[in-house]
Amino acid sequence: RDGLTMINMQSAFLIVAKGYSEKQVGVLFFVFGMSQFLFQAPAGYLYDYTEQKLLWLSTAGVLTTTLTVLTALFASDDNFALMVLIKFLQGGITSFIPPGLNSITQGIV
Repeated sequence: RDGLTMINMQSAFLIVAKGYSEKQVGVLFFVFGMSQFLFQAPAGYLYDYTEQKLLWLSTAGVLTTTLTVLTALFASDDNFALMVLIKFLQGGITSFIPPGLNSITQGIV
């Protein structure tokens, strides 16, 4: 539910398969976490005032999956800045999932 498994799997993949150091993975997931923190309140505000909750939630799910695949495809030491950007975007988009689930299941309109 909270994406923790996804983060653990990605960090292990980046270290073992792509040769990233623990420091590099730490930077990537710090950026991911801070991005999630920054975007979660605006995401909740959006869900409070939109009538298209399912559309926003499904879009966030598809984009999060897409960015996870892009992480696997483009991870290398040569493009660390691109990976930071991908993790920033992924954190921001992932932050739309918990408020969306809460908004839909609690019936807030």
